[in-house]
Amino acid sequence: MMFLMKHLDIQSGESWGIVGRNGSGKTRLTVGLAEEWGAEVVSFEVEDELLERELREDDSEFLEMIDEGRTVREMLMEVSDEGLEAVAEALGLFRLLDQGFLTLSTGERRRLMLARALILKPQRLVLDEPFDGLDQAFREPLRSLLEGMELILVANRLSDLEGLVSHLACVEEGEIVYQGRYAEALELEVFQQFSALDEGRVSQIVLPERVRSVELPEQWVRMEKVTVVHGGREIISNLDWVVEQGENWKISGPNGCGKSTLVNLVTGDHPQCYSNEVTVMGMKRGSGESIWDVKSYVGIVSPSLHQQHRVGTTALGVVTSGFFDSVGIYQEVPRELLKAAECWLDLVGMTAWKDQIFRSLSYGQQRLLLVARALVKQPPLLILDEPCQGLDGMNRALVLEVIDRIVERGLTQILYITHEPEDRLRCLTHELRYEADLGFVRQELGVL
Repeated sequence: MMFLMKHLDIQSGESWGIVGRNGSGKTRLTVGLAEEWGAEVVSFEVEDELLERELREDDSEFLEMIDEGRTVREMLMEVSDEGLEAVAEALGLFRLLDQGFLTLSTGERRRLMLARALILKPQRLVLDEPFDGLDQAFREPLRSLLEGMELILVANRLSDLEGLVSHLACVEEGEIVYQGRYAEALELEVFQQFSALDEGRVSQIVLPERVRSVELPEQWVRMEKVTVVHGGREIISNLDWVVEQGENWKISGPNGCGKSTLVNLVTGDHPQCYSNEVTVMGMKRGSGESIWDVKSYVGIVSPSLHQQHRVGTTALGVVTSGFFDSVGIYQEVPRELLKAAECWLDLVGMTAWKDQIFRSLSYGQQRLLLVARALVKQPPLLILDEPCQGLDGMNRALVLEVIDRIVERGLTQILYITHEPEDRLRCLTHELRYEADLGFVRQELGVL
């Protein structure tokens, strides 16, 4: 992708926000600007590079124990040890300094990436979606740390830019189509429509009928006195939780409180699901069922699943893999399944990229494909862990509308995790809430 206009005209002392649709070239532009500036970069792509390194150096099979990767302290010391503890304290990492990188939650890893950049006390910083994955408690402290710095800040939410940037640029198809002062830009139609739902696109949505016609249990999830301990820390404590047929749950709480652990207990991807009383879709874990028996009923979107997609699969292949609950395609795919996958690919606006390799696409485009992957087999239970992470305003609105519609039609019911108050779903009926002390507090029953 080539940029047809000149680079941004950045003057000393200015901070710039960069916005644009998924796949428009925002990240490519900012990488070029970072090279010009000689600035530190915080992005999901850089985080993935560190994750790849830790997984490549994983010595678990030789150590006969789980290798948790470099500790948070070691990851910070790679950059600098000056002011390490102060930066760790400011970003809520102090109690995690001796915890391994591979054990961190998505939000905790995000805060670590920010700490690695800020520990250098840079005058200039390039941030690609720095607030995505962070709970609300850490957003204001981060804003305080960024005040007074010269920033290039890529954001899919205009609200993330407020108070941090003086100027704004919009990128479309590799071209900088607007650059100017932030306050003046917000009056323009291009920015007012940035987060709007494309009603024409929504009107064309045709949802398939449910294919599955098997009998489903009254209780879809049941947990009794569930406790999960990791690294000597009790993540989930004595939890009783039941999800009845027809209920749609929001799961909320701060980074590291156990939300993703709870999801992994449901899917069977956490080993302690077998040492606890966990029943999913009528199947008690550890009673002879396979992990695939449960997964056949479940679709999932999550940051951890996103990070697992490191194989050279095309966009169409990623969506199609949802039928087989696999990362990649390892068998011949019937024509009718390919046709269904192409329909979901079209629904999320990714048909033009169907033959592109997944990892070559932008982070937001990758997330759209994973949403389609979760929906393609029309699962009775849909687990959505930060499904809108990395999506621009229009695609966020589209994904949320599609989810609401399939739930309202009775095609699925959901477990939904998000840190974003504006990512609202009409269909939610119940909430499971955690608080900052990392313990389960209460269930809030009734319509939300």
